[in-house]
Amino acid sequence: MRSERWSTPTRDLTLPERVAWVLGNEDGRPVSSLTEPAGLLVAAALVELLLDASLLDAGSTFRQGPVDPTDPLLGWVAEGLMRGGGRKADLGHAVTGPRGAQMIRHTMDRLVDRGLAHREPRRVFGYLAMPVFGSALRVHETAALHHDRAVVRAVLDGADPDEDTAMITVLLHHGRRVRALHPLDVHAAAARARGVANGRFVPPGIDQDIIRLVSPTVQAVLAALTATEVLSSGR
Repeated sequence: MRSERWSTPTRDLTLPERVAWVLGNEDGRPVSSLTEPAGLLVAAALVELLLDASLLDAGSTFRQGPVDPTDPLLGWVAEGLMRGGGRKADLGHAVTGPRGAQMIRHTMDRLVDRGLAHREPRRVFGYLAMPVFGSALRVHETAALHHDRAVVRAVLDGADPDEDTAMITVLLHHGRRVRALHPLDVHAAAARARGVANGRFVPPGIDQDIIRLVSPTVQAVLAALTATEVLSSGR
């Protein structure tokens, strides 16, 4: 069940949509402040697929689980991963290049389709108006954005998390995005998020999911992104 803490318009968001949503700026530009959003979005999708038993962790690979994903975005991620055999060594392909760009676009499209955001045309050279992806996306439900960011900020500031807010906190920690939520004390919030990512401060049962599935998956995806960037830069 989705958390009752979220605003009513956003209660059914998937985890990758939620990451994009809560990392939106207060003035309503979701994900536009992220440097490498694809890695966090793919990691969030894999976490939800694993928690739903749509994917199973088989060590060096992911394999198809007993539950078929019903959400189109999550299904698209699972299908792309399994098409290559589910090898974790191939995760870099899911977060860089065309596939990563598609992940960002699909996630942002979902926010638009849900009526949470809309696209704004931009003027180019002073006279040509055209849609520009990402930075041209403007949040429509700003009150919902402020509410949901406050929910996550409260956890970073010390409130007890439920499952949904715990998963977001783990992703923020590994993605080094705690500061983006503007907690009261950034250092204390970073320590709090690190504790949640280590299975502390969470309800019984959720701690084992975090330790066994969530943190390792997020780390694997972001490590694959870093490794790909290092190789492509020739370092």
